[in-house]
Amino acid sequence: MKVGLDIDGVLADFISPFLRFMEQYAGNGPIDPESITDLNFSDHPFLSNEIVTECILSVSNDPKFWRQLAPLPSPEQWKLLDDLSRQERLVFVTHRYERESYSIHEVTCDWLKQHGIAQPAVYFTQNYKSELISKLKIELFVDDRHENCRDVAERTGAVVLMPHRIYNQSFNHPRVQRIQDLAELFDYLE
Repeated sequence: MKVGLDIDGVLADFISPFLRFMEQYAGNGPIDPESITDLNFSDHPFLSNEIVTECILSVSNDPKFWRQLAPLPSPEQWKLLDDLSRQERLVFVTHRYERESYSIHEVTCDWLKQHGIAQPAVYFTQNYKSELISKLKIELFVDDRHENCRDVAERTGAVVLMPHRIYNQSFNHPRVQRIQDLAELFDYLE
């Protein structure tokens, strides 16, 4: 079975450093992670669409931001992911923005290698992820963003797993299975 994994929010803790960045940028004090009910930050008390867009552009232009993201899987889980990768059964699918000032592909691959994936296969897209999932013949896909999960569930035959996060807890879909921990991915593969 070929597996596709999103990176940010599945393997890398994106939200914590991004909230810290927005706190500094907006200057409104601490942002309670519980106040983030979706990653579009819609209806947030003081985070406007303009602030969020400017912060996303800023971190997208900073390779250091991506290099310093904390890993979410345990060392044992990284080993299992590397085993899948070595069997050519694992690819990474991300919406990270490519920039002319540096190679986000190189930064992302280096980050994955740093955490134990010897030869990561990483694909970037700004289109619907379902297009890549179909093209790559991925049978099991894991993403934390409900928009991506819905897209892949409705446009492909892949099994879709969504790690439970504060910002996706209100989303339900009959073809999207919620998981509490990445360990459930490995349980599913067994």
